[in-house]
This record gives sequence, structure tokens and C-alpha cells, in this order.
Amino acid sequence: MSDEFRDTVAVVTGASSGIGRATAERLAGEGARVVVFARTRQALGSLAAKHGERMIAVAGDVSDPAAIENLFAEAERRFGPCRILVNAAGMIDPRLMVQTSPEEWDRMFAVNVRGAFLASRRALPSMLSAGGGAIVNVASISGVVGPEKFPGFVSYCASKAAVIALTEALAVEIRERNVRVNCISPGSVDTKMWKRAGGGAPADMTAEEVAEAVVFLASDRSRPMNGQNLRLW
Repeated sequence: MSDEFRDTVAVVTGASSGIGRATAERLAGEGARVVVFARTRQALGSLAAKHGERMIAVAGDVSDPAAIENLFAEAERRFGPCRILVNAAGMIDPRLMVQTSPEEWDRMFAVNVRGAFLASRRALPSMLSAGGGAIVNVASISGVVGPEKFPGFVSYCASKAAVIALTEALAVEIRERNVRVNCISPGSVDTKMWKRAGGGAPADMTAEEVAEAVVFLASDRSRPMNGQNLRLW
């Protein structure tokens, strides 16, 4: 591993498993100081313990403004201002539209979209003050216009399409301030979430492969890229 991100402060939501966990480990391996966030305190603690002083764990619900405030307050207190934010927190709840309650619909958007909004809004002031930063949102092929969708994923598809639109719009707002916003839309990934929702179908890629692309978007190697949706499938 290189020291590409030496002492850069990164916040990764949804880091207890899957893409978020793989991304956090990769960033820490490249020298970043990483704050990992998810609801599952035990899984976060075991992850952070592997990386010693280079990683700290903060537990909470990504859709809760108070939890997000606590996340960034702890990051700033322990490590300093966030320069990289990876919004990897996400959920999936396959069911047909007619079987989806308003509360279930709202929860999907609370985790997949509101969480990215809250974390980005809280991270931005320090990035703008410092004169630079990078936000990477994890979307999905399910949110991309064109590819055929699977039945029973209406709320998930709509939420991931919103993440892509959020990325494009926010990138325009802050592109003159040296803060880049991009997202990644993978196909099926070998994670616990895919095992629950995929009906036994094999995954197209591993979480580590997706993390490689996320880290690229967070790095200076992708400096000319802003407002882009990197598709993996």
C-alpha cells in the first residue's frame, strides 16, 4: 500500500459491512485517518480495533441529524476536519409497490438519500474553508436510467436515482470551491445485502473491487472528474 492519503481525515458511513467497510479499510491502508459510522456498534468496534489509532468508530443512524452531528464532532475532536466523505450507508427492502407502506417508502429514502444529504451538508463547511475536499456517494445500477429494473425494487431504484441526481446537482453548486462530488453505480456486489435480495443469483463483483473505484474518486488521481456517475457492471 502507498501513503496516498497520509493523515487525510475521511468519514465513511455504512462502514460496518460491504462496500463501506472495504472502502474504510482501503483508505486506512493508504494512510488516511478514518472515522467509520453505522448503527452496529460491535461490528464497527471490531473493524476499528484492526487499525489502531488510524481509525475510530462512531455508532448512529445516518438519517438522524443529531447522530450525524455527533459523528463529525467526534471526527473533528479526534482527528481534525473531514476532507473525504464516502456516503456508503444504504438499505434495500424488496417488495412490490402495492405492498409498500408509506412508512417503508420513507425509511428507504431516509437511509439512502437523507443520510447522504445530512452527512454532505455537515461535511461541506470544513471542506470549503480548507479549500478542497471530495465526496463520493454510493448509488447503484438500479438508479441509472435505461437498464431494465427488477420487480419489487421500486423504492430502492427511486432512492438510488435520487442519489445520482443529488450528486450531479451538488457538484454544480460547489465546483468553483475545489470540492468534488462524484458517485459510483455498481451492479450486483457480493455483500450481505445482495445475498438477502439477489434470490441466489451470483454477484458481478466484490466489495473490494468497488472500494477500489471509490478510493480512486476520492483521490487526486480523479481531479478532473466532478458530478460524474461511474458505472460498474
